[in-house]
Amino acid sequence: MQGSHNKNEWPYYTRKVVQYLAFSFFIYLLLFLDPLTERDLLGNIFLRMSPLSAIGAMMAAKTFILKYWPALLVLFLTIPFGRFFCAWVCPLGTTIDITDRLFAGLRKKSQKSLYDGRRFKYYLLAFLLIGLLFGLQCVGWFDPLSIATSVYAISIHPYIINLINGFFGYLSAIPLIGYSFALIHKFIQEILFAYHAPFFRAHGILLMVFVLLIAAGMVFRRYWCRNICPMGAILALLSDWTIFKRTVSSSCTSCGLCVESCGMGAIESDGQGTKAGECILCMTCQKICPENSVTFGKKQPAGQRYEVDLSKRAFLITGLTSTAMTPFLKLNYTKSINKGKTSIIRPPGAVDEKDFLALCIRCGECMKVCKTNGLHPVLLETGIEGVWTPKLIPRIGYCDYGCVLCTRVCPSGALKRLPLEEKREIALGKARIDHNRCIPWVGYARLPELEKEWQDFNCGVCEEVCPVPTKAIHFNTYVDAQQREIRRPFVREDVCVGCGFCEKVCPVLGTSAIVVEGIQPQTKVKHPKEILNKNFLPETLGDWKRISGPNIYEGKEKLYEYIDGGAEPYLSYSFIRVSNAEYLKVGANGRSPSQNIDNAGNLKEIGKKILIDIWEFGSQEDAFGVFSKDRAGTDIKLGNGSALFNNYLYLWNDIYFIRIEPREGDVLAEDVIYAGKSIINIMPYKKVSLPSILSLLPQQHLTQNSPIFFHKKIILDNIYISDNYIEENVFHLSEKTDAVIAEYRPNTSSESFKLMLIRYPDNDTARLAFDDVLKLWRSWGETESTSGAIHTFQGKAQRYTSCLLEGNILGMTFLSINKGDAEMLLQSIAHNMSK
Repeated sequence: MQGSHNKNEWPYYTRKVVQYLAFSFFIYLLLFLDPLTERDLLGNIFLRMSPLSAIGAMMAAKTFILKYWPALLVLFLTIPFGRFFCAWVCPLGTTIDITDRLFAGLRKKSQKSLYDGRRFKYYLLAFLLIGLLFGLQCVGWFDPLSIATSVYAISIHPYIINLINGFFGYLSAIPLIGYSFALIHKFIQEILFAYHAPFFRAHGILLMVFVLLIAAGMVFRRYWCRNICPMGAILALLSDWTIFKRTVSSSCTSCGLCVESCGMGAIESDGQGTKAGECILCMTCQKICPENSVTFGKKQPAGQRYEVDLSKRAFLITGLTSTAMTPFLKLNYTKSINKGKTSIIRPPGAVDEKDFLALCIRCGECMKVCKTNGLHPVLLETGIEGVWTPKLIPRIGYCDYGCVLCTRVCPSGALKRLPLEEKREIALGKARIDHNRCIPWVGYARLPELEKEWQDFNCGVCEEVCPVPTKAIHFNTYVDAQQREIRRPFVREDVCVGCGFCEKVCPVLGTSAIVVEGIQPQTKVKHPKEILNKNFLPETLGDWKRISGPNIYEGKEKLYEYIDGGAEPYLSYSFIRVSNAEYLKVGANGRSPSQNIDNAGNLKEIGKKILIDIWEFGSQEDAFGVFSKDRAGTDIKLGNGSALFNNYLYLWNDIYFIRIEPREGDVLAEDVIYAGKSIINIMPYKKVSLPSILSLLPQQHLTQNSPIFFHKKIILDNIYISDNYIEENVFHLSEKTDAVIAEYRPNTSSESFKLMLIRYPDNDTARLAFDDVLKLWRSWGETESTSGAIHTFQGKAQRYTSCLLEGNILGMTFLSINKGDAEMLLQSIAHNMSK
């Protein structure tokens, strides 16, 4: 009879197919969680299927969480279909099924030393729910979907990847065949395992807990599911109304095969009785029954149903235990000694700490998607209740300024979903500089000892990597008597977002010299536009008081509103925005200047008044270009470049061009210099980085501060280079060309002439421009001569224009009264380029 065909095997194999497809889908979602989340797909769908997590999160938040609609669907389907989820979908259940097979030879049938009473999971569920009423969130520690996600994402997946890397790394070094293994390794890395798989701290603890969980399979199959799983308890309570109850016909011979094969131990020893809520519809008993006695239907004989013996006294003890233990589990020694504050850096979008601890289900999804491996599980830093919640460890990995994956993947709402622009305005913490470890600060403290042997203490790595547009790390510059400069970094807390990039890259060994401390609740920093206004155009600059603005003109249309008719030269560079404000000089000892009544009858303060323009460009080179075209006067050694003309001041600093001009009153040169220094001091320090084409200018006979850097013809139109008007763009100038024009004076008694260099994106464009220039000058009827590759034209005013093409560089001299001087200058350029 046992060898006959069993007509009831198809439900069992259907279940196996669905189970392993679901498990494969679970593994796929973990492996490709990063790209799926980037595309905003349902990478966290399994976690949102958990009724236990859904109940926990909703009770903690005291509100309905729509994201948990899959969990509600599971609960709804459990009513007609019973506890199917455990055997058909649950990835932890599938994992235990697989490992239980490995322990088949070790399992003892009559083992009684390990508890197997099925009641504990109900008491544990009661403990968790009562704890939630008192604000204690422990659900995530016992939720099977959270456990499976954490184990695979934080322990198993990284272990496997590193084993594969080590294995193929060894094989790839073998001569002749190593290249083939390297190709296979690359395929596995890029296709099968998608993104990085870093190690996480405390991964061994999680793995140990998981090993203990599955090791119980050496005694009883699916021990977790039988006795501990609180989600299983929820599903068991709802399965009483199932239409698929196990029923055994009278043909049963009580052979015991079904008892032995039932993974849940849900079948009584006679083979006919079934423990209520324990059957998970695995269909194994139906498959192996030799008499085809087992069926699943709506009705079940009363004698075949055995209730689990739940004790009212045990529930009472559970409630009292939960009530008593909640205050103990919520103890936080670190927080108490810091007067209620904690320096834990939570991921971006984290709700207030109390709510975060209540909502976080400890699934580890945010840690898995973190691009820099910066998120790691908390141990006891936030007390027992905070164990396994995520925190940022900047020394390991920073919070990427352009990443929002963790806010998208969180299933419970512990991390609020944030658009990228909003995320960039959220401060996770604030950076602090340890002056006893920071290289520039230590160098500054020891400056007197360095008089004989100077060392470079200007580190500045933290400022270089700071992703905030206006930089959250600035410098105070100290210049000693020997003109040696030390730049001491300081943090602008009002714009610091606490990303930890500075702490990550700090070159100081051991503990970083700059450390980020977390803040709760996370605060919002100013928008970049507001940052520009607040930082660079503050309310006061010493005795100067802001009386109007800041006004911001961003983009082409707004610039036309500001300077209609004069915007094109600035737009020929990478213009972003200009901000301006008017300042009034406050009188001595803080007294206001004199007052007057204007035509409208309003009280008006009069005195010294200045206007400050701050222009922002897309590159440091373009900011220099605007400065070079506008500057006039003498250099006063301020910022990256400066020019003072009477009481007008022009400054270049990094990507900013600053212009300060008098408006009213007797504004002196020292007034605008003071205002300029005040603004430079609150701007990020940047080393001078001149456009590279300027390096081709010969330095001999170069007139100081004469070079003008530009891209387009509109700048050249305002520079005198010929007696003839050049209407067409014969030089083929565009946003893709870099050009510089400068003055040269061979000796103090001679007249100056101009040199222009243009670098084109390719040789063909340069050749086309060269040919068009020759054609234009020839059309004017000027006398042409050649000296090697140099073409020289003599105009009617006895002035010379010389032209030379070297690769993609066009060099020209204009208005020279000495042919030899002009040609020699071009020859020196050709010589330098050939080196």
